[in-house]
Amino acid sequence: MNERRKLWMGLSAALMVGTTSAHSALPVEKGTPGSSQALQLAALGGEGEGAEASVDLRTDDVSYLGQLGLVRGHLWVGLQLYRHDHREMARTHMKHPGDELYSSLVPAMQARDVPAFAETLSALSDSVNADAPLSTVEEKHAALSDAIAGAEQLDQAALKTVLLSIAYMTRTAAEEYALGVKMGDVVNHHEYQDSYGFTEVARQRLDRLTPDQRAAGPEAIAAVREQLQQIDSLWPELVPEARLNGDASVLYGASARIEIAAGSL
Repeated sequence: MNERRKLWMGLSAALMVGTTSAHSALPVEKGTPGSSQALQLAALGGEGEGAEASVDLRTDDVSYLGQLGLVRGHLWVGLQLYRHDHREMARTHMKHPGDELYSSLVPAMQARDVPAFAETLSALSDSVNADAPLSTVEEKHAALSDAIAGAEQLDQAALKTVLLSIAYMTRTAAEEYALGVKMGDVVNHHEYQDSYGFTEVARQRLDRLTPDQRAAGPEAIAAVREQLQQIDSLWPELVPEARLNGDASVLYGASARIEIAAGSL
């Protein structure tokens, strides 16, 4: 990851549109130490993926859910690589969330009074590093997925917040794809795979919407689903060897259109 850059500069800027994103915050536990100060996202020396350095994940639900989505994306693509016997690559993705994302999320989880998942994250990473049987890794991944769901509390979020978090992940995927693919050549498989994982988790998040959330904006949901479907061809393989017919601009455009759909709510 290029941890020095700042992401999430406003999705509407990608298409020169002036939509406004309203980030409705979940209640923050009163009396939280330092709750009046902006949380600096310095996860082990680097800025958090997909977030500006001044974003406060304790109160910004879109960024909070977006960051958790990025964790899921790393883990998802890591599991796919493990399944296809690309174990060295899998290890870099399974280790990545704990190093660069998890520490920035801890204060936000504490403020929301939701369970953290450091132990289950470590358990998965340890199993991958130990070349454990695939069944063991899949079991650890499933347990971690459940633990992350407990921190997300996605069913309690407003539909607009969920859709904006999907835009967030898609925007971050665009940044990663731009680093991983240059003029059709995959110059960095890790970044290419990151973008794949982030968009796959965005699709899964859309599928996890509750009936009440679906009823709140079926047209917006359909518009978001259409955008996610249109970017499928950007990742023909986990570890491509041939040149790709894909460009990050497609992802930038999709992320902006998803934000516009969310803004209609």
